[in-house]
Amino acid sequence: MSSDSPPVFPPELEREMFETAAHFHPETIFNLLLVSRHVHEWIDGMQYDTVTSEGDRWSCPVHALRQAMQSNSKPATFFHRNVRHLFVFGGDLDNELDVEEALRVCSGIKNLVLSLRRSSGSRILPSIVAMKPQRLSLRWDSILISIHPHQPTFTCLTHLFILDNFLAFSDGALARLPWHVAQLPVLTHLAMVNTALFGGGDPVLEKTILAVCKALKVLIVSPEEPQFGMEYLPRIDDIRFVYINIQDAVGFLDEWLAQTRGGIDFWARADAFVEKKRHGEIQPASRCWIEPADDISVG
Repeated sequence: MSSDSPPVFPPELEREMFETAAHFHPETIFNLLLVSRHVHEWIDGMQYDTVTSEGDRWSCPVHALRQAMQSNSKPATFFHRNVRHLFVFGGDLDNELDVEEALRVCSGIKNLVLSLRRSSGSRILPSIVAMKPQRLSLRWDSILISIHPHQPTFTCLTHLFILDNFLAFSDGALARLPWHVAQLPVLTHLAMVNTALFGGGDPVLEKTILAVCKALKVLIVSPEEPQFGMEYLPRIDDIRFVYINIQDAVGFLDEWLAQTRGGIDFWARADAFVEKKRHGEIQPASRCWIEPADDISVG
């Protein structure tokens, strides 16, 4: 081989190089797809790993996913195999039938954020349950109708964020919530929005959840808006309880995206806070929120 010849790498190493470049610099995927046919085959699916409303350098826009599905140029197994993270709010797809189709076809999703009309729950739940997500952000009524005390559901779900504001719940629904959550067999992290506490309410619901759900490692309560002063909130004598403004700092979507890349999100910050509290590093010990001096990373 001439000294002027370009280096030739083993196919396994070449594939690893292209996949690594696509993973850490997803904005280059479009150009990498043009290198050769075999490179296209290696990394084509990586552009659909994470799908969000508008898309950015870390994610595919939801309309591109819809177009790819409607083109019939790829088998359904392609989307099952490659789409792992999906963030969809009500207006992100043309209609809720598009959402149903996306959830049915992208059946390998492990991390899902979905906020739709309450009436959608009964139609989309079979697809969500079938994909066995590990992390889920969803309206509670959609989750509730799928939980049966004698038939475990969401058997892989470890992280659940209930998107509803609990002020909209009836007293009966709130009273039943801890027992329904306790039916989720591997749940370790729960987050919810309860603005009543930020108006001086009694954290009875939160105390009951912590008492009933012994396997929970973290319970996060967030306001709908980020301007509440944490120091005025009621405290709970349980190290697993944390107040976090999920909408503050880099924002919910940005933190969600960071987690898909192995970064820090609000779940990781809560874990770090609970661990510090367990080791007596949080003062005063009764504090239930993160402060800058705690040296817990954001984003």
